[in-house]
Amino acid sequence: MSYHETEEPDGHEGRGTVTDLLNRVIEQTREIARTEAELVRAEAAHRAGLARNAVILGAVALVFALGAIFPLTQSAIYGLEWAGLDRGPATLIVGVVLLILGIIAALIAASKLRKVSSPPTRLKENLSADVQALKESFK
Repeated sequence: MSYHETEEPDGHEGRGTVTDLLNRVIEQTREIARTEAELVRAEAAHRAGLARNAVILGAVALVFALGAIFPLTQSAIYGLEWAGLDRGPATLIVGVVLLILGIIAALIAASKLRKVSSPPTRLKENLSADVQALKESFK
């Protein structure tokens, strides 16, 4: 199979052999893979930054909450005693309310962590589009 490789006026090469075309496809595939790897690294760094910020903010909130929880708990118990309850039932009620609030906070935190640890949807979409483009180029 003979061919003449010519350069078009717009700077593009003319048709080449099948080997040339395959080499170009392979090189373009490598470039896509490199670009996708860079995107994954950038997205991982972004997610790590978000997770770090969330942990720092959570630690600050924990310090403030621990400082406030004891006086507020004691005040709630005194308030229930003032309303006519004995100390035992008042302490139990306040403890159960705090437990429920702790469970709710833990569930919210777990939900937030799941969002951070889920695989990047943009990466899946980009890879699907790249595969589709490669399939189209072979048609």
